[in-house]
Amino acid sequence: MINFSIYGGIVQLSGNSVEIEVTNDDIKGESPRALLKVISTDGAVAGGPFIDSKEWVALDVPVEGSGKSIFDFQEYFDATVDYGFTFPYGDDIAVKHPLRAFDLSILAGCSYIDNDITHYTPDVPETNTYGTKIELWQAVENAVPIRILKGGISEFQKSVYNETGTNFFQDYIQGNKFLTNRPNNQEISFDQPLRLWYILPETEQVTRQLVVEYLSATGETVVLTNDITLDPDGEYEFILDPAKWGIPADAVQMSVYQSADGVQVGEKRTFIIDPLYYENNTFFFFSNSKSGIDDFWMTGAIKTSLPIESKTGIQSLDRTATSRSRGVVVTGKTGSRKWSIFPGNRLSVADMEALQDLLYSKFMWIVWRGQTIPVNLEDGDFELTDTMRDLVINDELELVFSEGHKNSYF
Repeated sequence: MINFSIYGGIVQLSGNSVEIEVTNDDIKGESPRALLKVISTDGAVAGGPFIDSKEWVALDVPVEGSGKSIFDFQEYFDATVDYGFTFPYGDDIAVKHPLRAFDLSILAGCSYIDNDITHYTPDVPETNTYGTKIELWQAVENAVPIRILKGGISEFQKSVYNETGTNFFQDYIQGNKFLTNRPNNQEISFDQPLRLWYILPETEQVTRQLVVEYLSATGETVVLTNDITLDPDGEYEFILDPAKWGIPADAVQMSVYQSADGVQVGEKRTFIIDPLYYENNTFFFFSNSKSGIDDFWMTGAIKTSLPIESKTGIQSLDRTATSRSRGVVVTGKTGSRKWSIFPGNRLSVADMEALQDLLYSKFMWIVWRGQTIPVNLEDGDFELTDTMRDLVINDELELVFSEGHKNSYF
């Protein structure tokens, strides 16, 4: 019998290997091969069905006539996705977005060349399979759906999961965690566009409450709630801007969690509201490694510049030329705005370690004069902490962002 198992569960991340083990307890024929077929059921991955084959290898405990083969289909599980998010906030508290994911269906099979002479029947050619290649597949009803989220975890984190016998799916999706690496008890600005992202593990729609508790300046705990309806086919952006929830500007901290029938569901996140005044406040959005979109607050100095690139051509001057005529003509000129920003000296060690998600991100946006502008972080060697100093050196760390457009006005 042909069967297969998916390492890491039925929800995984596109940036990591997606290993599938195919087993067969009845290997036969000449040149036997294991087969794996992957079909994009939502059409998000163009092409297909994708079929791969590998040689059989012995099981960990060898059994005569049986074997296994391990496939890595990561290269087929990635495509462009829409990184939609909300800014500025509107009326909704829980905004549903299409899943930044690829839904696929998997079937295992085998192939071999029939070398059984008893299948040779020259008088009935249509039943003759001797010497021909045979393909056998599991029944379609045995297909297993798998969802690949746009994201990835570090090789070290994968090793930790391996050691503890768990995986991202169990930890974050079944564990009802928010899709972020930001630290708990993170300091935020009252004006910060604050977001947390979530994917429902259930297969049916559910109704819950999104609960926000804040601690007032007088030490009173105030509980705010909002009913939310969650579907399994969406990725949810929870809008948590303090002003959106009517939290007073002098509040000390706020916490957020989900509740069902008065019982907390999943994790609870707490944010400390920083009351200090900062001359510079720069906010970013960026796609994180868990398929969410995080926000980040920087308070350091800002330098803006505009690098210009030009193309020139040569033209000959004739007898009509004057002192204002030119022989070198600019044929094209483009530029992209650039921001050099220092994170500021208010960030903790935990903040600086979580900053890795932004540094690795391929999709980020700066909030500039009330608008979100796509930017790209320039390469560099980023020194995040230094125990030789009393403070984290983020007051010296310079991050350079280039606008994600090439502008040419005329």
